[in-house]
Amino acid sequence: MFEGFNEATIKYYQAIRKENSKSVHKENEFLYLEGIKKPLEEMYFELEHYFSGIDVSLLSSKRRCLSSAYQDARFCRETPIKEYFYIRFKLDRSDKKNKPGFFFDASLDGYKYGLSIYDMDAGGMEKIRYHILDNKNSAKKVIENFNAAGLLHVQGEPYKRAHYQEEDAVLRDWLERKRISFLREGELGRSFFEREILNRMMAAFDSVKDVYFMLKEAL
Repeated sequence: MFEGFNEATIKYYQAIRKENSKSVHKENEFLYLEGIKKPLEEMYFELEHYFSGIDVSLLSSKRRCLSSAYQDARFCRETPIKEYFYIRFKLDRSDKKNKPGFFFDASLDGYKYGLSIYDMDAGGMEKIRYHILDNKNSAKKVIENFNAAGLLHVQGEPYKRAHYQEEDAVLRDWLERKRISFLREGELGRSFFEREILNRMMAAFDSVKDVYFMLKEAL
């Protein structure tokens, strides 16, 4: 059972931030196992059970959902070790573009969790707009319920010039964005070291389930 992250989590990343190398990772592997691998896997197993009750189309294998310690050597030769960790539960689909998915990311700088759209392109956002405009009443209800919960925040750069001035303000807040995601960010405070962070996360995922299904249908 997940009971939070711990001091080993912090000590490991402090060592890697001081010197990002494979040798430092090896020297501090006991911290990695205790502070990252073990609690992250515990969180994963609980989230796997949670998401199995939401949508079996979400990728759920541990290998594909959890981050590893190492960066891709093709692109990160000078920093071979990740200075962050994550869990991803993305929609499993043959098309690699525009895949909605739930996430949790953390580093020494803080953590964030929510719902994002992976490998999103301009066509993906257009599909979301078309879906909202074709289903205004149901889309407005989904957005209003999400806003009322207030557990995640809408992110995404808005257009400088308004394109949908004639639409309802609730819909317009999403229609006028170039991209869109839903997240909450926090510092590594008390809740990070307790089960509370997982409880908060699952409550937030509950609040955005209908948004996820709307995006899945749109994309």
